[in-house]
Amino acid sequence: MRSNETLEPFIADWLNLLIRWGHMVAGIAWIGTSFYFVALDFSLKTRDALPEGVRGEAWEVHGGGFYHVQKYVSAPSSLPQHLTWFKWEAYLTWVTGFFLLAVVYYVNASANLIDPAVAKLAPWQAIVISLVSIVAGWVIYDGLCRSPIGRNTAALAACVFALILGFAYVFTHLFSGRGAFIHVGVIVGTIMAANVFMVIIPNQRKITAALLKGEVPDPRLGAIGKQRSLHNTYLTLPVLLMMVSNHFAMLTNAPNAWMLVGLVFIGGAALRHFLVRHEVGDPLSKIAWTLPVIFISLGGAWLLSSSPLLSLDWANLFIRWGHMIAGIAWIGTSFYFVALDFSLRKESGMPRGVGGEVWEVHGGGFYHVRKYLTAPETLPKDLIWFRWEAYLTWVTGFLLLIVLYYLQADSYLIDPNVMPLTQVQAISMSVASLVLGWVLYTALCKSPIGRSTGLLALCLFAMLLAFAWGYTHLFSGRGAFIHIGALIGTIMAANVFMVIIPNQRKITAALVKGERPDPRLGAIGKQRSLHNTYLTLPVLAMMVSNHVPMITDSPYAWLLAGLIILAGGLARHFLVRTEVGDAHADIAWTLPLIGAALAFGLIITQPGKLVLFQGEVSDAEALAIVQTRCAVCHAEQPTDATIKVAPKGVHLETLEQLKRYAAQVEVQAVQNKAMPLGNRTGITDEERAKLGTWIARQ
Repeated sequence: MRSNETLEPFIADWLNLLIRWGHMVAGIAWIGTSFYFVALDFSLKTRDALPEGVRGEAWEVHGGGFYHVQKYVSAPSSLPQHLTWFKWEAYLTWVTGFFLLAVVYYVNASANLIDPAVAKLAPWQAIVISLVSIVAGWVIYDGLCRSPIGRNTAALAACVFALILGFAYVFTHLFSGRGAFIHVGVIVGTIMAANVFMVIIPNQRKITAALLKGEVPDPRLGAIGKQRSLHNTYLTLPVLLMMVSNHFAMLTNAPNAWMLVGLVFIGGAALRHFLVRHEVGDPLSKIAWTLPVIFISLGGAWLLSSSPLLSLDWANLFIRWGHMIAGIAWIGTSFYFVALDFSLRKESGMPRGVGGEVWEVHGGGFYHVRKYLTAPETLPKDLIWFRWEAYLTWVTGFLLLIVLYYLQADSYLIDPNVMPLTQVQAISMSVASLVLGWVLYTALCKSPIGRSTGLLALCLFAMLLAFAWGYTHLFSGRGAFIHIGALIGTIMAANVFMVIIPNQRKITAALVKGERPDPRLGAIGKQRSLHNTYLTLPVLAMMVSNHVPMITDSPYAWLLAGLIILAGGLARHFLVRTEVGDAHADIAWTLPLIGAALAFGLIITQPGKLVLFQGEVSDAEALAIVQTRCAVCHAEQPTDATIKVAPKGVHLETLEQLKRYAAQVEVQAVQNKAMPLGNRTGITDEERAKLGTWIARQ
């Protein structure tokens, strides 16, 4: 420990990466599954001769398989023995989120949670306020739902909004800008997770217990569960924006940030309502009222922010928000179907062609799902295809690449110390590499190598490692890692667009003609779907890597990328085979390999002994270095033409500010040399050494 409240940067960075990675995976699984079931409920069709108690049914196509889903109004007359519950995703999201809060904001409270200009709190005071507010938020919300107010939807919505706005006001008058916004997100996330843990799952268990006894369940249990599930649905988009807000000091440092939070929640909830009712099939005329609400509220937030109205930061924010929503919908749905396939049970008396079935409980509803190995004998008219999620994820991701890395290439993509490229050269190499990556990958899959799973996996790993080496020798550290992620994401999205969906359409067309589909189409689609499954965790790690300069700016960055791909693929294999039901003894071999990859990563990122300046470094000299080299960006009014608001709200213009952010300066400017970006201000090694000496003596 560096002090009584600060972790060693090396430890903190690794904890940050691993916990953030786990938080993202769990959150995608939870929210993505929720997105899926909300969309499913609004896609249900009624027809004659449905089983008793069935509200509606849907036919879905995913990964080359056909799925028949029926939802019961309350529960089936005969309760199945095996029920799949959706709960651990929510619990793990909250647990990993709280650990992340502790690592980032509690153990370094003086820099990240406390702002003396807002309120002069001791670290322990700030942490106690944080913990008490999290508990109080749930208690007050739950009390509102259980009170007479809870029976009036409009009144309850107004009170919950007032509660969130009240907490936003308090937080922005107690904590730093970043700390305030993240705590609004934590309060809402706690409410959502506690709804699952304290209300939805217990009520579902009570309904199940009553059915097992042959009793009629209390209808209030289902109604209450549905109410809380609906709340979670409407809170999802606003809470996602709160979680990415820390990238944008224009939000967190706005003069009236609490009002901005309120506008974000109005706009996010209205957007979710529009999407939900659109899925129901409501005509545009019926939901058009949401559009001015969305534009006025988010436009108001735009005006209240501390950034110029035409700043690229706003394009970055909205595209990043859309990318996150689309990505959660895509990957979350993929997680769901992979888990579903491994939960299928083969029972006697099933229709011809059915490979297995499963009974699920979600949001107070009971779902019966059957998967056909090829297709049903009679193809249904209405088929649900899962493709737009993948397409929108890639499109928004590429737009984000343009806004952040292409239009600001000199800041984020190019590092003259790595390769002195022009903007045109860097962008051309970026685009060409994405196209080349897909061409090489699909050529491998179509070649004789593609018929050997092990050999193909080895070749694909070698290809990605080669691209990682190339990127780290062409681009900045951040630019290299984001391009590895963009390459993998392009392969995954192109698999859907170029192979999986076209093959599914060919299978469907053959069935419509009464012909037998080519079995190779399904096999190829399944192969590409399997690749996407194993690439998911590595690509998510690449997307959060920019939070950890220790990795992106390491001399062995390309090797670290390979270790992440290896560990992520093995972790996904362990999870997949666990869902299948394999004995742990059969898959335990993955654990030492994951551990070895992590250990190797720890070894090669272990910071070497810093070369400090041999002599005295005064406060004035240290401050002069920072004011000259760092404050061009980290200032109230940045002088760098490409920076409009100080990144992460960190200002380095006074001695007090330098002392407050000394740990971050040491990590970013002294140890990892990640800052200044591309060393555009020309900081020398001697100046870095002087800063290190000054910080070490504080």
